[in-house]
Amino acid sequence: MTKRYIPVLTELDRELPYYVVQAGQHWLQENVIRPQGYLYQWIQCVEGEGELIVEGKVYRVKEGMAMLLFQGVPHEYYAVSSSWIVDWIVFDGHQVQSFLNRIAGISASGVYYVSRPEALLARIRNVLDIGQSNAGLKGIQCSGVMYSLLTDIVQYASVLPNHSATSLNFKLKPLFDYMEQNFRQPLTLEILAEVIDVTPQHLCTVFKKTTGIRIFQYIHSVRIKKSKELLLQHSQMQVKEIAYLSGFEDANYFCSVFKKLEQITPSQYRNIHF
Repeated sequence: MTKRYIPVLTELDRELPYYVVQAGQHWLQENVIRPQGYLYQWIQCVEGEGELIVEGKVYRVKEGMAMLLFQGVPHEYYAVSSSWIVDWIVFDGHQVQSFLNRIAGISASGVYYVSRPEALLARIRNVLDIGQSNAGLKGIQCSGVMYSLLTDIVQYASVLPNHSATSLNFKLKPLFDYMEQNFRQPLTLEILAEVIDVTPQHLCTVFKKTTGIRIFQYIHSVRIKKSKELLLQHSQMQVKEIAYLSGFEDANYFCSVFKKLEQITPSQYRNIHF
């Protein structure tokens, strides 16, 4: 059944970091042409196929895919099958652009594969349920759901099939396990790439995309976590011994990394816990 929710937006709503402007479910999508663009939109294909024209490119949008449109970007979309059914949500807020750029790593409109489409559709339907309820502070409730939908985009959406953060994280799980179990050993790119049978260059690319940090930054974080455990378990052990048992060959380098990550020295960390 087709549903639509258009909330009455107050000044308080417009001050929220994320707020919902409109939402729709099971919508028979018509041809839309917007030379001046619109607000932020997430339009997810439920059935049929359509095409999106944006920034000089034409994208096909099929079931299990979605369009993410940025504010103010000219675009057109239309059905290419006999019917094109979509769920959609229009949103805005002073934190949206920052979230998409910095957290999601998305800087332009485009089409995305969704590894768990039902998760994002459930968010849109949650907004519609809130709209039909008698609950107070609907704007704040919808803001929370909108934030959840954005985090779902980070986890489950990708420009290539099976390349969402969740899918890549699953592929990297053997590597995470290996680093946890072998943090005391030398961990070179070549050794780590062999664990998941990829090239060192591809490993660096996939790891940064999945975690947001470089692989050796992650190794440092694992080793520092282990060192904190050792500092508290062995209160009489010297820092240089802790460094060695944590996988660092040089105690001074260990102390430098520890302070960079924890803002205090290993000795200070130990002292404040005893």
